[in-house]
Formats: sequence, structure tokens, C-alpha cells
Amino acid sequence: MKRQQLILTKEDFAFLMECYFSRHLSEFNKAKLSQELRKAKIVKKEFLPTNVICTNSKVLVSNIDKGQTFNVHIIGSEAKGRNNNDIPITDPLAIALLGYASGVVVEWEMGDGVNRFEVISVYQEDNDAFPTLSIA
Repeated sequence: MKRQQLILTKEDFAFLMECYFSRHLSEFNKAKLSQELRKAKIVKKEFLPTNVICTNSKVLVSNIDKGQTFNVHIIGSEAKGRNNNDIPITDPLAIALLGYASGVVVEWEMGDGVNRFEVISVYQEDNDAFPTLSIA
């Protein structure tokens, strides 16, 4: 499993810290988030690599354990006009993915147990392209 240091904007770091202290996370998720936040690199939004997930990222992700691949668009809690692929930043999947880059496998405990998610590709909101699954 490819491991990587989280790279976060100041806003996303603050949000994840709030999640750690005030959300009801499982012991697994709380320990994982604590370890990741201690080692996280905080950058200004303009210096965030384009392949790193942040608020407003469009992500093609695969749930390795379930064999499912899907698109998500991580939106802020104040965002208006949600689409089918939009998930709020408060969604457990969004919390799990923030700060990771394409190619990374993330483990996060969901309602049905620990799941492994592979980040296939990341696009930022200002990019018109949306990651898509192409089947040959």
C-alpha cells in the first residue's frame, strides 16, 4: 500500500482538526486521523499540488474491497445546488480522502467496516474536466 503524507490547505487542516475533536469518529479513524494530522504538511491553496484532494476537488476513486469505482465532487458545507456526484466535506468519505494525492490507497472505517479506497485521479474545481472511468 502506497503511503503518503497529507498535504492540506489551512482551511482543510482546521476542518479535520475540528473533526478529530468534535465528531464521533471510530477509534480506528480517530487514531489514524491523529497520526496523519501530526505529520501533515500545510500549504497555501495556490501551492497545493493539483493532484491532491481538497475542498472542491473532483475525484475518481475506487473502493478496492467492493470493486466499485465512482466519481465524487467534494463540496463545502455552504455550497448550493448539489449534483448527483457531490458529497459534502462532512461526509465520511470526504474526511477520509482530504489531503491525499492520486495513486494513494486510503483505509477508513465506514459503517460496514474498514474499507480501502484508491485515489485514481484528482481534478480541481477550476479544471473543466471531470475524472471519468473509461472502459475499453
